[in-house]
Amino acid sequence: MSRTEWIRSLRSPKRQVDPGEPLGHFWEEERERDGRLLPALTIFLAGAECPFTCVFCDLWRETLDGATPPGSIPSQIRKALAAAEPPTGPVAVKLYNASNFFEPRAVPPDDEAEILELVAPFSRVTVECHPRLIGDRCLRFAERLTGSLEVAMGLETIHPEALAKLNKEMTLADFDRAASTLRAAGIGLRAFVLLAPPFTPPDEAVDWAVRSAEHAFEQGAARVSLIPVRGGNGAMEVLQESGDFTPPGLSQLEEALERSLSLGGIVTADLWDARRFAICPECADVRIARLDLMNRTGQAEPRTTCTCN
Repeated sequence: MSRTEWIRSLRSPKRQVDPGEPLGHFWEEERERDGRLLPALTIFLAGAECPFTCVFCDLWRETLDGATPPGSIPSQIRKALAAAEPPTGPVAVKLYNASNFFEPRAVPPDDEAEILELVAPFSRVTVECHPRLIGDRCLRFAERLTGSLEVAMGLETIHPEALAKLNKEMTLADFDRAASTLRAAGIGLRAFVLLAPPFTPPDEAVDWAVRSAEHAFEQGAARVSLIPVRGGNGAMEVLQESGDFTPPGLSQLEEALERSLSLGGIVTADLWDARRFAICPECADVRIARLDLMNRTGQAEPRTTCTCN
């Protein structure tokens, strides 16, 4: 059994999704280099599953088994925009499809013209894509876009052994080549960095996250999102039992963010379901609120005092 087959054999059933309806949307404010907060609308799109089977991924749960039907992505964007009622002025939009925006099976090329028209009012458009799929289609899309394009790519980790075992089918050189392509074309780069990915020694998790964020900035990333690795996809539970994965703690996320703030770029902590990483119910909410404030200001805040620490 191949690594990919093993990972897929441990998965639970997918949730049924409707390609005619977006999975959801939400507003947030993202910090810019000059310190101002830019309103940003994230739209979660239903589409084809990513062809890469990363051992830590759980995004496949809300994807289609087949290719994304033509016309469905523009339809979903239109519905999300109608429901979100974007404010006037500079606004960013993130189109996240749990796959790769520049893969034809995920986003049909014939839909691009309509997508470009729908996102024309936005000052920045962020899409996600695997580094190996960054090429001519990405460059052409950026040229036709009214606003600026930013591509979110998973660097994950620069730990050499861990990266090779994540089944991402990517080397560090692949990421660096894609980053160079984006940089040369004037396209922005947002990098995802994992905190405590499997096959990383638990006591080195924070160090490798910070070093990985530093590498992303060296390759031209404007912003880095620190993502604590979650279990729940089947494979991660097996790796935890074998000692190859130790879930991170909230204190590690705090330390990783604090240390990364001095790297020179915009660093934020991914706080989705962050409470699961807390061991103390007394201070969890306060500590998460502190991380949220640091995300917004880019400034370190005093640590929370609690009997647990």
